[in-house]
Parts: sequence; C-alpha cells; structure tokens
Amino acid sequence: MSTDGRQLLTGPLSGERRQVTALFYDIVGSTALLHQLDPEEFGAMQRTLHNEAAALIISHGGYLEGVQGDGGCAYFGFPEPSEDAAECAVASALELVVWCQRQAQQFGSSLKVRVGVATGLVVVADSSNTKLPGRTQIIGLAPALAARIQSEAASNSVAVAEATYRLTSGVFEFEEIGARELKGFGEPVQLWRPVARRQQSDRFTSYRRVSAPLVGRDDELELCGRRWTRATNGNGQLVFLHGDAGIGKSRLVMEFRRDLVGEGVATLVFQCQPRGNTEPLHPFLEPIRQAVAEATEDSEPDRDAVIRFLRSLGSEVGELNAEIVAFLLAGKAQGVPGEAWQVDLSDEDIRARAVEAMLTVLTSSAASRPLLIVIEDLHWADTLTEALVARLPEWIESRPVLAVITSREAIEADRLGDPNVLAMALSGLTAQATSELLERIWEMTPPDGLAAFVYEKSDGVPLFAEQLALLLRERSNASVQDRAGWEAPLREGRILNLQDLIAARLAGLGQLKRVAQIASVIGREFRRKLLIAVIEPEPLPVSLDEAIERLVKAGIVRRKSGGAAIRFRHVLIQEAAYDSLLKSERREIHGRIVRLIQSGSVSSLPDEIMAWHFEQAGQPLEAARHAIQAAEACGIRSAMHEADRLLDFAEKQLTQAHKSGDANDLLLRLLTVRGPVAAAHFGRGSEQARSIYERGVSLCAEREDEDRAKWFPLYWGWWFTAPDYETQRVRSDILVRDLKDSADLEVRLQSLHCAWAANIDAGLHSHCLKCVKQGLQLYDEDRARFSRGRYGGHDAKVCGLGNRAFSLWLMGDDAGSSESMDAAKQWAEHINHLSSVLHALEFEIELKRYRNDLAGVIAVADRIGELARAAPGVLAKAALFRAWAHGLSGDPAGGLVEFEAGLARQHEIATPEGVPVYEGMRAELFERARRNDEALSILDNAIAASTRSGQVYWLAELLRQRALLRRARHEPEEAVALDLSRALEAATEQRAAALVSRVRLDLKRLGLRALPPDRHPDRPSGK
Repeated sequence: MSTDGRQLLTGPLSGERRQVTALFYDIVGSTALLHQLDPEEFGAMQRTLHNEAAALIISHGGYLEGVQGDGGCAYFGFPEPSEDAAECAVASALELVVWCQRQAQQFGSSLKVRVGVATGLVVVADSSNTKLPGRTQIIGLAPALAARIQSEAASNSVAVAEATYRLTSGVFEFEEIGARELKGFGEPVQLWRPVARRQQSDRFTSYRRVSAPLVGRDDELELCGRRWTRATNGNGQLVFLHGDAGIGKSRLVMEFRRDLVGEGVATLVFQCQPRGNTEPLHPFLEPIRQAVAEATEDSEPDRDAVIRFLRSLGSEVGELNAEIVAFLLAGKAQGVPGEAWQVDLSDEDIRARAVEAMLTVLTSSAASRPLLIVIEDLHWADTLTEALVARLPEWIESRPVLAVITSREAIEADRLGDPNVLAMALSGLTAQATSELLERIWEMTPPDGLAAFVYEKSDGVPLFAEQLALLLRERSNASVQDRAGWEAPLREGRILNLQDLIAARLAGLGQLKRVAQIASVIGREFRRKLLIAVIEPEPLPVSLDEAIERLVKAGIVRRKSGGAAIRFRHVLIQEAAYDSLLKSERREIHGRIVRLIQSGSVSSLPDEIMAWHFEQAGQPLEAARHAIQAAEACGIRSAMHEADRLLDFAEKQLTQAHKSGDANDLLLRLLTVRGPVAAAHFGRGSEQARSIYERGVSLCAEREDEDRAKWFPLYWGWWFTAPDYETQRVRSDILVRDLKDSADLEVRLQSLHCAWAANIDAGLHSHCLKCVKQGLQLYDEDRARFSRGRYGGHDAKVCGLGNRAFSLWLMGDDAGSSESMDAAKQWAEHINHLSSVLHALEFEIELKRYRNDLAGVIAVADRIGELARAAPGVLAKAALFRAWAHGLSGDPAGGLVEFEAGLARQHEIATPEGVPVYEGMRAELFERARRNDEALSILDNAIAASTRSGQVYWLAELLRQRALLRRARHEPEEAVALDLSRALEAATEQRAAALVSRVRLDLKRLGLRALPPDRHPDRPSGK
C-alpha cells in the first residue's frame, strides 16, 4: 500500500492472452451541436444514442465497456470468446449508422456518428485485487487503434482496420479508404469502409475459408508406393508433399514408413527447425552428431573420431568428404581452424562442395540396400538445405533412394521438370474420412451426427479434427447426443480456431499443462535432462517421467528414437502451449534456461538458439554475442544469407543494449563479420561493403588507447574496399603507421602486405621493395597457414616475392626480378597451397608479357589452365594473356576475338587489378588487326582511367604505345613527341628504368627530342 492509502499494482500481471474486436463510436461535431442545441436537448439526444448503441451491441453478443460524453467503447469476443466476433462488431457498427440515418429522415435529427473497429491480440488482466475501476483491464493495441480510426471515418460511416477487414471480407462488401497516418502508430494504417452485407449460402462459409476438393489419403499412399518401387529398382525418386499446417503431411509420411516396416529399408528422417534456418544444413547436423556420439560412446567426439566414423559409412565417403562434413559439424566458429580445401574456392564453390559432401554421407547406405530419406518442413530450411534438396533429383537418379520432402509451400514450377520428381498437394479430409477418424478415436460407435459436426468444425484439417474429437470424447457426457450438447464444451472452453482448440486440450491436462508450457519454451524438441533442470523450482503432482508419459498418451508429445529427446507432436501444439503463457512468464522461463546453461548445469545449445533464449530473457547483449558467433560459423561455411540474417538480429539486439565497452566490442566484432558477408552479396567494391568497413575503422579510431591489431580485419577490409587505387595507397600508409608498434607480428606483416600491393600500383617501386623487405622479416610459416584465407586468399611471402619481381624488373634489375620470381614459385610449391601457386603464376605470366615473351606467356597460361579449374578469376586472366600471345604470334583477328570474350568474362568476375596492362594488350591486338582508330580510343581511355584512379605503374608504357600508334597513323610529330615525353617523365618519376630505356630508344629511333615538362599539358603524376 502507498502512504496515502491507494492500492498499487505490484507483482507480475495475471490473466490471459486473447483476440478481441474493439468498437469505438463518437458523435460527429458534438461541440457544434452543443452551440446549436439546449444542453438538455443535447443530453437527451446523446442518451438516446447510447441506449440504441448498447442495445445493438448486446444483441450481437458484444459487451459495452463504457460510455463517456459523446462516445462509447465496446468489445466483441469478451468476456466470452466467439468465432464471429469481428463479424458481429461490423454488423453492430453498420446498424448504428443506419439508425442515425433513419433518425435524420424521420425526425430531422442532425445526429451523425463515426465508428471505428479493430481486431487484435490483447491481455485480459485481472484487476479485482486493486482499487482500479472494473474487474478487468483490456490491454492491447486493438482498443487504441479502434479509437484512432473512428476519427478517420466519414460522417455516418464505419472504418475498420486490416485485421478486421480480412476476417470479415467474406461477409461484407468493402470500399478501400486507404492508408492513414495515425497518432501513436509509426507506420501508416490501411483502412476499409464496410458498405453492406454480402449474400451468403450458409453462415459457415461466411467466416471459414472454402476448402479445396477434399480427398482421402489412399491415392497418395499408392503413388508413394509406386515411386518406392521405381527407387528400389535403382531409379531414385523424389516426392514433394505440400499443404497447410495440420493438413496431415507428417501423418502421411508416418503411414508410408509403417508400410515399409519389415522390408529391410534404411530410413533417415531429418527435421527443419523454425529457428534453425540460420545454421547451414541444420536438419542433418544434429542427427549425424548423435550418431557419431553413439558409435564412439563419446558425447563430444573430436574431429578425427568424426572423420573415422564418416569414412566407415562406405567407400563413397572419401577423405575429403569426411573432412568437409566434420568441418560443418564443428560447433562454434572460434574452434574451427582454417581449412585447406576451402581457401582455393569461391563462396559458391564452397557451398557446392558442402552440399555434395553431405549428400555423399546421406546416401552412403544406398550402396547396399534401398534407402528412404525424409526431410520435413522444408519451409524452415536454410539456403544450403534448399540447395541440397534442389540437387537431390539428379544425385539419386541412379541410386535406390526415395526422398520424401514435406513443406507448407508449393514446389517451384521450374523444379518439376525432372521425370523423377512428383509433387502432391494435400487437401483436407473428406466427410467420410473424418467419420472414419472419429470412429477410431471414439473407440465405440459415435453418436449420429457427431462426424458431421466434427467435419464442419474442423474444416477438413486432420489435426483439427483429431484434436476436436479427443476434446469431445474427454469432455462430453456419454448421454449427450445432439449438436447443442457438443457445442457446450466448445463454448465453455472458448474454442475459436485450431490454436484455441489445442489450447483447450492443453487446459484439460490440469497441472500437467505446466510441463507442456515449460517444455514449449525450450523449443519444439527438448531433452529430459534440460526439462528437469528448468522445471525444478516448480512442484509437480507426479514425477516428471510420469508427466511426460501422460503427455505422450494425450498426444501432446512423442519420444524420438533412443528416448533421450522428446518432441511436440506438431509445431502448432508447441506454439499453442507457448502462446498460452503471458510474456512475463515466458521471459522468466527463458531466464531460467540461460542461467542453467551459463552455470554449466546443462549442456549448451546451438548459438542461434541461445541467441533466441537470451533475447526472450531480456538480455540483448548476450543475444547479440551468440548471434554473432553463429554468424561467424555461417560465414566460414559460405552460408552468407544465414549469416546476414543473424547479423541483422544481432545489430537489433545491440541497439537495445546499454552502452558499454562490451557492447562496443560486440559491434566491432559484428562489423568484422558483416564486411565479408556484404562483399560476397554485393561485391568487393560495393557501397554496402565499403560503408561497413568505413564505419568499423571510424569506431576503432575513437578508441585510441586500444591496440588496433585486435580489429585488423576491419582495417584490411577498409583498405581492400577503397574506391580507387590512390585511396587504397593512402589507406595502406595509415595501416602501416597505426600498426607498426603492434605486438602482433602477423598483423604488422599483413599491413605491409597491403602497402606493397598498393605502392606498386602507384609506381612507387622503392617503397614497395622496402615494404616487402620489412614484411618478409616478419613472416612465419606456421602463422601463414591461418592467414592465407583471411587476407587475400594467398600466402603473403609468395605475394611479396612476386611484387618484388615486378618492381625489380621495372627498375631495370632483370636478373634480380627473375631470381625473385623463381623464389615465389618455389615457396608456393613448398607450402603446397594451390591458391598461392596460382598467384605466383599470375605474377609470372604478367612478367613475361612485360618482356614480350609470347611463347613464355602461352606456356604459363597452359600451366594455369591445368591447375585453376576451381579458380575462374585466374582462368579468365590466363585466357586474356594467351589470346594476346596468339594474336601477336600470327593470328591477330582470332586473338582479338578470344581476347574480347575473355575480357567480358573478366568484367563479369570483377577482378580489375591488371586493367592498364589488359587495355594495352587489347590496343595492340586492334592495331595488329589494322583497326587503328579503335586502338587509339582504347589507349585514350586507358590513359585517362589510369591517371584518374592512381594505378599508374603502366602509364609510361601506355603513353609510349600511343605515341607509336600515332606515328603509324601519320599524326604530327609534336603529338608523338609529347606522348613520348610524358612517358619518359612518368617512368623517370617512378624510377622505372626498364620503361625509361624503352622510351629513350624510341626517341632515338624516331629522331625526336623529349619536350621539357612545361610543354606537357595535363601532366600526369606518378605519385
């Protein structure tokens, strides 16, 4: 009690969650009427309106909650629920408007009303133990929305919100009012105006959807049997079952499996989870993990044990496939080392390898006997599972495998072209099938008419029919033989729809309902040990094992094979149990779960599930932490779509968390994961990727007291996504400066890695060589194994030696260049890293082009072709150089065609590092093909782009090439001399002696003199 005697609302809210329809009405222009009428006259008119409104509302089963002044508020579906609450509210509103219109016609009344109607979920809270007026509070958006939208209605008309419109559009004709901005609502609200009641053939169809033609299940079982026969003959089949929730997909699969018992069939059943769609291939991982644990008698087998188990499944599961699946099974990203098989592949290649490896494991037993694979609830699948299912028809085509897939969503039309794919849409039960179901459940002859009653109420949904039959069997007196008697338990139990029916079944469990509720918070599937720990603070009337057995017998849950895991029979049952809890109760139970796991009392759950529990427990910081960990695991498996969803969730959680050092660290960690995801989705140079890294580096700059090596991946991405080469060079200088004193030697090396690559593009060869020298002094072979995949996909030493070979050649040290190039290739072979071997060959092919060694270029291109089948970017680059060499070797027209095709492929793959060199080669081919005008245009554009971007290491050669082309076109000597002079200046500034020598030889050969710098318009800078 407060000091002034007022009773306060304290402690948790008690009550229930329910859907109601709220109606608000208000007199139009009441203030103006008060000016026009005597207050007594106005009061009489107002009272007449309220009396008529109350009569209409009560006649339609509504509850007039109160009137105040010129308006009133009513609820439909409260205090007793009704399945046509929305319909009754709209009918009341329309009749009130008609009454006002009739008053005006008969009595000249100026009374007009506006009415607003809205439907939504509310909490009906008990306030009987307080001094608040009334015994209940209606808490929710529906009343507020109805009050707001009535002011949007025209005089003497009704406005309804979207939910009410959807519930009653089969009953009333509507006109669209449109979207309106309402005070207190962030988004515009769509409104509709009911005009008149539709003509209905029967009341049932007015608020129930009309079902598709109803059929039994014998035909579907027969079709599945035919497909199984084909599969056992070695012609693998895929059957896709789809239909609404509760329509009987899982039941059909269970019946089909039962028919195969005794045939020696190997069966694998996998379940997609509602919150599992952020974990790549999640339906398959836990069953495989459990199988390994059982086989090894080790609850947490190590990687080698997993690989040995997978290899034992059959000869198809080779070493590589076993390694890939073991990698997928690894729990958290932090515990997953870099994988040699991954770093050579693109994200799409990694995904394809992962899918193929998993398919190999799943179908390994098909080598010895027919196999049935069931994948349930594909609508919750992650993208890799979807990719696996898309690959299944082709994969099992010549294997004795039948795959049965269930989903609420129909299969895409373009996947129906395979002859071994059959899609079946399941519709509702027929009246005859419903009658048969009722007889089996009733266990005696049911009363006449009951089957028709259940069929009507269930709308043909098998789960609904089953639950309704069970409820009636438990609650109806044996003497009840008529419809009124069967309706009674539905009214008493407030049965409105399938969810309400299941909730009523749960209520019938008495105190055992609490066990189902707590289990529902854990998830669709739960383990006995965790349930025991979570439920421990609450006393039970019986032992937990007995409680679980009763839930099994009641059809609420079922034990999975092995008995360790327990599963709700249907997701709708789990959702009904979960929704029956007030949010405050849910949060408290979620809190219990996370505390138990944090204390180590029970085993942890997957990160994405932990993120959900922490979110629901009101701990956004921990929710974000686990979501980021799950996203990291997705990222290293190239499941970028799932990673992106998890990061969206994590960022939302961080916005809700209190500002702190931990929150800032998590935000930076999130950005380090989000950068590669954005680069994969939108491209390395995309604005999306660039903005992420710029934001991360900006946040790092605010933390001057911290070693920035911790967030080096952000710095690397910031450098990597720079918009142009000059910006990239400037950023590389910042990286070297900011990290030069870091204790992390690998980070210092990688900052120099950025610097030597950027400085050679800028033609700063001396600085490039200095960075290479410093970087190679920091190189460590063991550390490098884990850095290759993170930073560029190749070995830093190979890269440094290759860049040194470039700079030395350009500076005139040909022998030193060859020595460094040989060292790069030898080191790449030594570490046996394919991506680094290819990187070395990329350096070599470009060096041979510098030297105009046509035969050498072709030889290296052929070598790349042998090695780079899984590296399309490297293949495209080699194709360009080969085409150039072929064209200059005697077939300029053919070489040009090949080159243009290769360049188109290069642009598609977006690997623009060598563009100045490529454009110079392209211009040469056009010139050899006697297409000088086009060659000149190419060079003009390349020179301008090189100058603009800061990628100027080949600028001198492009200018020299243009000068010779102009000479061949008989342009004025001054234009030729100007290009050669600019080339000489650029090469000299860069100390590129090899290019300086070429320019001077051309000047001498052509009898020209270099122009002084002040004669160079638009002088390019090599700095």
